[in-house]
Amino acid sequence: MINPHFLEMIKVISGEPRNRNHLMTEYVNVRASETLDQGDLVEFLKSRFGEAARPVGRTIVQGTECVEVRVPSNSPEFEEIRTFIDARRKQRLHGFSDFTIGWYLRKYTKAELEEAEILRLTITPYFEPSGEECGTIYETLCNYCNLARQNSDLILDLRRVPQHKHLSETISRIEWVVSSTFVRIFRANKLTGAEFRPVFDLRNPTKQSKDWFQLWVTGNAGALAEKTKLGRDPFSPTEVSWRCPLGHSLVAEFVSEVHVSKEAWDGSDIAVTSDRFGQGRNLLRPTPLIIISQRMYRLLQQAGLKGFSCEVAHLT
Repeated sequence: MINPHFLEMIKVISGEPRNRNHLMTEYVNVRASETLDQGDLVEFLKSRFGEAARPVGRTIVQGTECVEVRVPSNSPEFEEIRTFIDARRKQRLHGFSDFTIGWYLRKYTKAELEEAEILRLTITPYFEPSGEECGTIYETLCNYCNLARQNSDLILDLRRVPQHKHLSETISRIEWVVSSTFVRIFRANKLTGAEFRPVFDLRNPTKQSKDWFQLWVTGNAGALAEKTKLGRDPFSPTEVSWRCPLGHSLVAEFVSEVHVSKEAWDGSDIAVTSDRFGQGRNLLRPTPLIIISQRMYRLLQQAGLKGFSCEVAHLT
């Protein structure tokens, strides 16, 4: 008998509508790659889940196949995968001990998103080259995590900015670009917690863009509350992958929804956490989480702005 949770997963993947009264459903995306010495996991997912184990990227040469499958986090299918991965992590196999294998994906109803006091905003489109590649000046503050301070205006190749999105970011993860429409809505509604800095075009570095601005968040959401659970991935939920020796950032997956302390959050409509995530290298820098108010979320939705996703967060 096929597990009903697995049938629900197939509906989500195929785009079939779900029950409107269904509350948040939590899934785990599991990705396995032969290039990361996870060939036996690739074969396990393909044999166990068939066509639901979809290929990621193009397999051009042997030994580069990568597949991904999505299963409900509270399902027998997840437990099967966890048992498979746990056995290999206990053996300290390189492909399982040294890499993140999965992450959580939470699906919310419209009502849940509209009732949340605060939300975590994720900017989804990204582009390159980064500002640093175009002449933006940075001062590296930490050689362990690559934390940096931006010391000049942002210079970008504006031809590469996603033209039909109102929010996007460069591959550096800390350069956030918003459209003039976003700026107008933010200012007209007297939202708080952000400044909009000029963006200059690589082709003419003295010319300021009229269409694009750098989102510079000034609001403070403080450190994440203890209720926020972090782990390496859903299969190792009690340990993180890496911590900056100087305490600037860490590499981890969010095992739970994000919780922010009421005492730490300054009440801004948009704010960033003092906690940063990522072990930056080269152009990649550690980045904070973006937290927005319900008021800002509704305004973004009403205006039909594109380029972001939101997850319910909590004030604790």
